[in-house]
Amino acid sequence: MIRFGGPVFLSAGEKTADVDPVLLARKHREKGFTAAYVPKIDINNRELVKATREAFAKEGVMLAEAGYWENLMDTDAETRASHRAQQVEALALAEELGAVCSLNTFGSYCHGNGNNYHHGLNFSDEAFEAAVEMARCFIDTVKPKTAYFCYEVFVFDIVDSPESIEKLIRAVDRKQFGAHLDLANLLNCPRAYYRSGDIARECVRRFGDRIVSCHVKDVRLKEPSMTVVLEEVLMGTGNIDLKAFMRQIEGLSRPIPFMLEHLNTEAEYDLAAAKVRETGAELGIKL
Repeated sequence: MIRFGGPVFLSAGEKTADVDPVLLARKHREKGFTAAYVPKIDINNRELVKATREAFAKEGVMLAEAGYWENLMDTDAETRASHRAQQVEALALAEELGAVCSLNTFGSYCHGNGNNYHHGLNFSDEAFEAAVEMARCFIDTVKPKTAYFCYEVFVFDIVDSPESIEKLIRAVDRKQFGAHLDLANLLNCPRAYYRSGDIARECVRRFGDRIVSCHVKDVRLKEPSMTVVLEEVLMGTGNIDLKAFMRQIEGLSRPIPFMLEHLNTEAEYDLAAAKVRETGAELGIKL
């Protein structure tokens, strides 16, 4: 079962951390969403954590992922330790809220933003071993019973193919290590770009029982161009095989958050949501 969601837009200048969770949950329901990103809240604010969990449950909106988007491999030791400690808190928050997972990229061997600065070591055996060690540490520290820790698929590190994700799952060897599937991020070359439906089917074949959450977006190969440039575009204007993606996720045994991301305006999200819903209706999939 697909649980469809995405960001919601509040009044100007208003942050989700400042919003009554009842109003925030209701806003998701008004948009027709059945899943939501975890709002930025302090795990130590027990009253707010409890109120948030109850508000979203009352509206029937699944809390999908508590993202922590900082560099877990920062080359500055103090910064790296801080980010890893906060990733532990993010996983603990997901568990307390009843959210599906906590999510981050592996990071990069650099100081600063690991999503923007890249390094060849990100594809090394050393990186793979670090990813395994971190995942085990996060899970063994929090000991979640329901929430999963996942690495985001990312073209600039080892979590970049169905094979590598399957290998990580086996190596981490923890029940609460899940697979987060972003089909667009797996399209890292023209060969993959033209067979996104096959890649979706391959992921489900390899580790479908470990998929716990998804991002949904579209990409387009830049043309004319003599080098490979893939650009994120509005849903339905790129080359993602959305029908194949949705069929595969709908066929899984658990409810799966299917989350829009990376658009700029509420109007763009509305258009993207309409395309996903239209495709769902064609397939007979209830969102």
